[in-house]
Amino acid sequence: MSKKTQIYIVHGYTASAQSHWFPWIKEQFNSADVEVSILDMPDSMNPELDKWMNHLRDYTTGINENTIFIGHSLGCVASLKFIIENNQKIKGVILVSGFIDSTPLPQLQEFVQGKLDCEAVKRLVCKRVAIAAKDDDIVPYEYSEQMASRLEADFYLLDEGKHFLDRDGYLDFRLVEVELNKMLDFSI
Repeated sequence: MSKKTQIYIVHGYTASAQSHWFPWIKEQFNSADVEVSILDMPDSMNPELDKWMNHLRDYTTGINENTIFIGHSLGCVASLKFIIENNQKIKGVILVSGFIDSTPLPQLQEFVQGKLDCEAVKRLVCKRVAIAAKDDDIVPYEYSEQMASRLEADFYLLDEGKHFLDRDGYLDFRLVEVELNKMLDFSI
């Protein structure tokens, strides 16, 4: 009998647990075998790295080889920093419109200070997926492409989708659903 899979969704700057496609993912996957938690990160209008890391420490439990993180935008680098700190092998990450080395948003600079240990991410995270759109008007896709390259993640570059926000029509996200299903079928 396999352990229950825990999926943590970490939203980005100015978002909340009720934003975008996050509730839809939870609705699709919450079951007897899968528990989806959408973390409501503190003060997303004025995020601070220490507060976000403390929140991740406080609201993620039982991280193991059946854990999957989904990060959106700022939630990508926050999730990756937490995974490295936690130093526990996990099943996978799905990183949507993410960045790790630099940010186009100066108010988020604190999150990208210091070089992310990509070798640790590759060692700790079995399946890595990154998704971006060519027409992203908040985080240019080159940031996500660089992140995917450094993490040796499977990279999906969509022609359209912008920043994958509800205002861009993203109340569901089929590609994330497909990739999550692949991860759920994968055994470490």
